[in-house]
Amino acid sequence: MNRELTARTLVEDLGSTVLRLAIERGDPDRPLTGVAIHDGATADQLEPGSVVLGVGVHGDAALREFAAAMAAEGARAVVVKGPLPAAFDDCPLPVIEVNPGASWLHIAATVRERLLDRARGQLRPDDTGDLFSVANTISALLDAPVTIEDRSSAVLAWSAGQDQTDEGRVETILGRAVQPRGLAVLEARGVFARLHADPDPVYVEPTGPGMLPRVAIAVRAGSDVLGYVWAVVTGPLSAERSRELRGLMPLVALHLVNARIDDTRARQHRRGLATAVLGGGPAGLDAAGQLPLGDGPLCVLAAGRRGVSPSAEDADMAIELRRFEDALERYLAAVHPTAVAVAGDCVVYGVLSWPRRTPKEAVEASRALARDFLGRSAMGRDYVIAVGGPGRSLAQVPTIRKQADATVRALRLTSDGEPTVGTLEDAALPVLLLGLADIADNLGLPATTGALRRLDEKDGLQGLLPTSLAAYLEAGRSTETAAAKLQIHVNTMRYRLRRIRDVSGLDFANADAMLLAHLQLRLAALRGAVVDADDTANPAS
Repeated sequence: MNRELTARTLVEDLGSTVLRLAIERGDPDRPLTGVAIHDGATADQLEPGSVVLGVGVHGDAALREFAAAMAAEGARAVVVKGPLPAAFDDCPLPVIEVNPGASWLHIAATVRERLLDRARGQLRPDDTGDLFSVANTISALLDAPVTIEDRSSAVLAWSAGQDQTDEGRVETILGRAVQPRGLAVLEARGVFARLHADPDPVYVEPTGPGMLPRVAIAVRAGSDVLGYVWAVVTGPLSAERSRELRGLMPLVALHLVNARIDDTRARQHRRGLATAVLGGGPAGLDAAGQLPLGDGPLCVLAAGRRGVSPSAEDADMAIELRRFEDALERYLAAVHPTAVAVAGDCVVYGVLSWPRRTPKEAVEASRALARDFLGRSAMGRDYVIAVGGPGRSLAQVPTIRKQADATVRALRLTSDGEPTVGTLEDAALPVLLLGLADIADNLGLPATTGALRRLDEKDGLQGLLPTSLAAYLEAGRSTETAAAKLQIHVNTMRYRLRRIRDVSGLDFANADAMLLAHLQLRLAALRGAVVDADDTANPAS
């Protein structure tokens, strides 16, 4: 029988030599839902009902401030290393005191394992084995700490003894995935290519100072690679140990196949609910009730590939979009567990709620989250993310989705390679211009009219006079600034402006005529950017 994990049962599980329930205020018998590390940004990451590890929290004032802040964020217990303040009975939460010699990694890993044990016990009470048991079996065979990871290097299970490894393994366990910089090094060394080509264990030299060697082996089902087993070792395995490790791979493969089936069903269900929420209406409200979105202002993220219009999607892009969706889903699971991610038409969406945040704070928190994700993701330089919202209720989700769609469409046209995150307000001008272009296209309005049409007929919009007029208008009608931009003498610029008047009849004193010419030039440039994006996405064969 699996008991709920509470502050009290956690202490009982680990024993009084490691943990002590120092303060029982705030009900230490309420179930815990997760574990979080306090690092100064816990408010963005804390799942309500979590136990929070106060790493680096020392001193009476810091402990009191930490406990009060975590209670306000919905935590159900805090864990700290003593000594505790002499008078701390007014603490609003149960406080678990850790043996000063205990490893924070060990505590975090143990709590996560206990939570998983209980979740698995509720879902499959008759299950006699799981990936964590398999990881411990392999660890005992190799006398080395082990992780089992899926094909994208997300951590599925780990063995005991991880606190005896190195910084890279600690980051992998706590982040539940190999960090992007570590993946880049492994890929550059050809480690994954070797794993896919070789059925035997592969020895990997240390990837940096202070790091230990690794042995890895691919887990296969036929010719399909399902994931990997990684062990932190002191040197290459013996031939006998290599054979024994390879012999365990069918068992690992069986668990990974079953886990993949269960995970695929759960994710498909979750994505279906997220799609319904984005669509709105009664079905969206009903779906939202089945998701742990929580209360607070809502924001919608819309991510798209830079320089690609939605009409340019093909099979390769669809596959890449799924990879991006998976990466965003794993990231949100780690830093904002109540959020959901789902792929749409050439866009990946995220729906986030921000309890105890003002609408303005929710937008800034969403922007910071999106920027952090792009900065960490290997695909970050190729994608842009729009932030729609805030919305005060679920009924507003379809509206803020439209905001995000319009914004990501404009952001896609940015040409630099830096992580780009923006709101509707940030991209107001290109969003309005794109909307105006849509209206003009729907009405069948010619691309140029009046004076600009006469210039177009004589020179083409890429000709000398139209480009000079565009530079003049973009310079705020400053002749000197436009001349400098075009790298010509100011008198040459004045001559060209006179020629524009003579050829087109454009009245420079007529504000409406100048505005119309400027809008048509901007729309022509915007249409050219969209065409260039489609050509880049679908080059001629």
